[in-house]
Formats: sequence, C-alpha cells, structure tokens
Amino acid sequence: MKTLLLSSFLIITLFTTNIVWADLPPSTSLGVTALQTVYSNKASDGTTVVFGEVQNNLNSPVNTVTIGVTFMDDNSNQIEYKTGTTLLQVIPPGGKAPFMISSTKADPSITQIQVKIAGFQSSSEKQQVLVISSGSIQISDKLLLSGNITNNGAQMSTNTKIYLISYDAFQRIVAIGISDPISVNSGKDSQFSITSDLSTRAKSYMIIAESDNYQSKLIPVNGIQATLPVIVSNTMLTDPNGTSYSTIPVNASVKITSDAKYLVNATQSFIYYVQVKQFSGKAEFIGKYEGVFLGPGDQSVSVNWIPHSVGSYFVETYVWSYDAVPLSSAVPSINVVLVK
Repeated sequence: MKTLLLSSFLIITLFTTNIVWADLPPSTSLGVTALQTVYSNKASDGTTVVFGEVQNNLNSPVNTVTIGVTFMDDNSNQIEYKTGTTLLQVIPPGGKAPFMISSTKADPSITQIQVKIAGFQSSSEKQQVLVISSGSIQISDKLLLSGNITNNGAQMSTNTKIYLISYDAFQRIVAIGISDPISVNSGKDSQFSITSDLSTRAKSYMIIAESDNYQSKLIPVNGIQATLPVIVSNTMLTDPNGTSYSTIPVNASVKITSDAKYLVNATQSFIYYVQVKQFSGKAEFIGKYEGVFLGPGDQSVSVNWIPHSVGSYFVETYVWSYDAVPLSSAVPSINVVLVK
C-alpha cells in the first residue's frame, strides 16, 4: 500500500478552550487509523503539550503515522502548526500507539488546539516477543518504574525503548515516560528504569516496549508505591505567642502548627485539616487552614483550638485537595495531649 493521502482518512478535529479536553467521536464508518481521545495542558516551561492515542482499525500494520497539531488563540487564529508521529514506529492491527507533541513556543495565548491525522503507510509487522516484568511504580515528585525486559526473539533487540503511559479516570493519556534505549540479546533479559513527570490526574498506568525489530504487548502496571506529594512534619501545640505547652489549661487558646513540604513543581490549592480526638476515638475538634502551594517548598500552616474538657487527646493532621483527594498521609505526630 502506498502512502495514503489526507482525503483517504477519517479526520477528527478537536477544539478545546483553555486547554481543556473533549471526547472525540469513535470511528464507525471507515476501517482506517483514527484519533482517540486527546488531552492537552501547559508544561512547566510554558509550552503546550498534546497527548493522545492513534488506533489502527485496519487488518494490517501501519507505520509513519503523521499527526498535525494546530495551536490557536481564543479567536481560533493559528499561532503555530506542528507535526509529529506516534511513539511506536509500527501499530499492529487493532492496536494503539501513544503520541506526545509540544508547541515550540511558550505562548500563553495558546488556548485551543486542532488535531488531525495527516498520513500513514502500510508496514510489515513487528513480532511481539519482548516480555516486560515490572516492579511497582514509586510516586513522589516524579514517577519511577524499574523492571526487566526479556527478548524471546531470534535476533538481538536493538534500540529498545520502554514507554510508561499515565491515564486519567477518562482513559486520556496525561503523561508519558520513556526509558533510555538498550539492546537485549536473543534469549536474554535486561534491567530498565523509567522516570516520568507526575500528573495528579493519573489513575492507571500501562507499559509497552518497542525496538528496531520487535515489540511487546501493552500491559498494565498494577503495583503502586505512592509517596504523596505533601509531607507534614513538626506539628506543635503552643499558646498564641508560640510558647509550647506541657499541659494545656481548659479553655486556653491553642495554636496547632505544622510544616507542610510540597514536592511537585506545580500550583496546588490545599486544605490543612487538624483533628483532635479523645483516646476513645471520639472526635473532639476539627479545624482547617486553606492555602496554595506555588511550587516545591515549605509552608507553615496552623489552626486554633480551645479545649473545653479535661482529658487526654491525640492530634492527627491531613492535607487534602479541594476535590477531597489526599495530598499527604494522616500524621498522628502528637500522641498525647493533656488538658487540665
């Protein structure tokens, strides 16, 4: 099959406002390569990054899939046009391949995108003889995944790359990590590691590998070891002037203060909750402080509490997003609080 012309394709256009997403209609009438749901956001350097997948609905493999992205302002004026390809060289029949295309300009006026498939070619198939065995994803300010890849093919697997794909709850790609290329001898295995940007939208992860001559299947990554993006520490109970209490008088004003360390290079609104419980487990007091992290760093956060009953208490602290998503672990950093 020769290179197909643009008129041969099902072309699906996506317009977004303020770099938000929309679902694309499925390909139902033409058995050709079609765009799947597209997601875009602003990267830390100010460029606009577009993520998506291309699905091959043909009965034969394709390659050289070209995707065109038009970056536009609020009035649909073109700011930049850029083409890219899928990260996988060959898309098998019925298979999918991710793509990631960034604008060249860090232009804040880019608020809309238009995405089209601009071409593809027929291809010989790559055997799916690469087998991935991965460990758990470690989540902190980045994603880190390591594991082994085995080459069950008859030849050396050269220029082998492994791709870690992050999906949100709507199965949109929101981040992609790529390993350094490695070569794997026939019948042998090799270790790999991938570091990827962290998206707070990510809910599931898939991994796939491709070399110059072989591929793996797309498989889920099930193990997740999450280090939540906020670390709460150094919780103290003081009077309003900052003097620590040994015991707290009934009806005294208590200032509960913690250090909150944010690990991610992004802006994040948050709510700092303090829960004071009796030893029986009954909640005595819940207070909150609302703030914003403007990037990685430390903040001092505090709430005020006035105990009205004598007894022994313990304190828990939490940091959540406004969507009730935990950003930190519960921290029972003060085990005993005596009120007399």
